Amino acid sequence: MTGPTVVAALQRLTKQQLHAKVMRGWARGIDRHGKGTFADRIECSIQALDKQLAGSLPTLETIDRAMDAEPSVLDDYFEAKGKRLVDKEAVCDADDCGLLIARVLVMLNEAEHPNGPGGRAIVPQEYLAGEKLMRDLHAASARWIQRCTEIRQPLSVVA
Repeated sequence: MTGPTVVAALQRLTKQQLHAKVMRGWARGIDRHGKGTFADRIECSIQALDKQLAGSLPTLETIDRAMDAEPSVLDDYFEAKGKRLVDKEAVCDADDCGLLIARVLVMLNEAEHPNGPGGRAIVPQEYLAGEKLMRDLHAASARWIQRCTEIRQPLSVVA
């Protein structure tokens, strides 16, 4: 079966494109920490940093130090590859969605139970008691739909 996929198409970057993507991260690090501090944090001289900014690609060891100094340093590179880097322990927006849906189902079953205040009819106090859960569900479903919209957008062409 062939068809659309959520996996980004492989795109090889030229050396100049790769350098530009990495240096955007370097620029964020310099902007956030100052040139001297950023150079110190990646353990290189100002002259070596200037050489990298002018066109020399940093070593993997330097990139590793830069990741410690500025966690977003490779965001532009990953964006061009259709990827993103997140912390290992990061919580996904949808992680609690199943639990939320289960809570809403329990609340609805209790509200519609024949032994409830209104019998099978949901009464105003039950609506109000379930309002926060329903608002949370509404927000979670909106995030889900927004993510679907983002996935369906065509990947931009990187020059």
